[in-house]
Amino acid sequence: MVLIVVVLGLIAFMMVTGKMSETEKAAKEQEAALKAKYEQKATVVYSTKDIPEGSTISADALEEKQVEAGKAPIDAFSSVQMAVGRVAKYGIPAGQILSAHDLLTSGPVQGATFESKIKDGYRAVTFGVDPSTGVAGFVAPGSHVDIVATAGSGSQTKAGPILSDVEVIAVGQSFQKQAGGAAVPPSTVTVAVSPEEASKLIKAVSAAGKIYLTLRNDKDHTPVAVVDVTSMFEKPKSSEVAAAPPSLPPPPLPGVPSGQAPAPPAPPPMQEVEEWSGSKKEVISVPKQ
Repeated sequence: MVLIVVVLGLIAFMMVTGKMSETEKAAKEQEAALKAKYEQKATVVYSTKDIPEGSTISADALEEKQVEAGKAPIDAFSSVQMAVGRVAKYGIPAGQILSAHDLLTSGPVQGATFESKIKDGYRAVTFGVDPSTGVAGFVAPGSHVDIVATAGSGSQTKAGPILSDVEVIAVGQSFQKQAGGAAVPPSTVTVAVSPEEASKLIKAVSAAGKIYLTLRNDKDHTPVAVVDVTSMFEKPKSSEVAAAPPSLPPPPLPGVPSGQAPAPPAPPPMQEVEEWSGSKKEVISVPKQ
């Protein structure tokens, strides 16, 4: 019996040891596979300079590099030629791996539509400007501006910002930023604003004397306090004081003809009461109850 128990114990030990060896071997193989996967190199495309939103990507703005395959995005481009001529859907900073979700549909700049420039929940509003009110034409698509309205004339002129840090999405009929940065005096600008801001802007364009743009630095997004355009207009003052309404005579009493004073009320009926004080009697009159 002892021998049988010893033999069974050895068999169980060998089975457990074998199972552990197989598990350890599988874990090592899995670890080696993961290590090989991450050490494997993949070709990706990097941006070598800032690529503005809506611009067509050129070959001199891209560069191919080798990175660990595990660090490459799933939709990353593996060749510069795959991205050249495409349109940037968003602004792409220098040093970023270029992916398919960063670009619009394939093809030249015609693939970019004006509607794609308007963010979800915003509205496009266009109004007129001239070189003096539109920063001499240095405002371009992508610029951020404050919108200032004026009211009154001469020494009574008032000016105040009605919208703060607004994005310009088109100048004239161009919604693509032109290369070279040359000033183009605009006749109109189009901005992207919320529906509430759109109503406020349209009211200001209709009521204000002039609408001015003040151009911001592209990194300055500090908000400024804004006002409603109607607060800049003088409130009309009334010179006449409303006369007090004439006092009306009291209504006539029932049973009394109009224009006659009511008769005085009749005195209450009296009664005589004897009052005795010792043997002395005194008669007094009091109202009858």
